[in-house]
This record gives sequence, structure tokens and C-alpha cells, in this order.
Amino acid sequence: MKPLIILAASLTGLFCLASGNGIAMADDDGEAMFADPMLRRCVFWLLTGTRGALIEPLCTDEYQVPPPSLFMCARKVRTGFQSQTELDVCAVIFDEEAKKARSGYVKHALSPQM
Repeated sequence: MKPLIILAASLTGLFCLASGNGIAMADDDGEAMFADPMLRRCVFWLLTGTRGALIEPLCTDEYQVPPPSLFMCARKVRTGFQSQTELDVCAVIFDEEAKKARSGYVKHALSPQM
């Protein structure tokens, strides 16, 4: 249960720092961030991996919420895998995400000052 609490706290920080189209932003008291019921459903889907079949495109496109498989696998890295197959599946998921990261782009590249 403790990794889930840490993950939820990390996601809260992530949503506070994020900016862009469709991202719910926190106001001064921090409560307005989750006033959007769809964002709450997306975060629930992210943390549990359930009840997301119809909202997955909305969550990933509009709110930029990653798929739950990433967080489930990250949790398994900490808590242990049930089988070698489960470990292998998570390794494939992380490899695919690493490929996406390597093929991405930098929005604001730093200019060398040397």
C-alpha cells in the first residue's frame, strides 16, 4: 500500500508542474486540480488499471496520462514479480517506452555556452 501512496503523491506533483492543453492546473489551495471529474477518472485508471477501456484515448491524448501498465510494472520492480513471464512482459513494456523516448524531440534545447 505504501508504494501506491508514494505514486499518488508523485502524480499529484506531476500534475501541479505540468502545463499544456487539457491539463488541469491547481489553484492556490490545490483543490481545483481534481475538480475535473474526467481527470479524476483518468488518475483512477492510471493507478488501478481498471475501468479505462472507453476513456483510454481521452486520458492519453487530452490529459497526457500514461497507460497504467507503466506504473504497474514500476510497482512490480519494487515489490517483486509473480513469475518470469510477468517480468519479461514488463521488460518489453519498458523497452518500448525507451524507444519512444529516444525517438522523441526536445522542445527547448539548451544552447552550448562554451
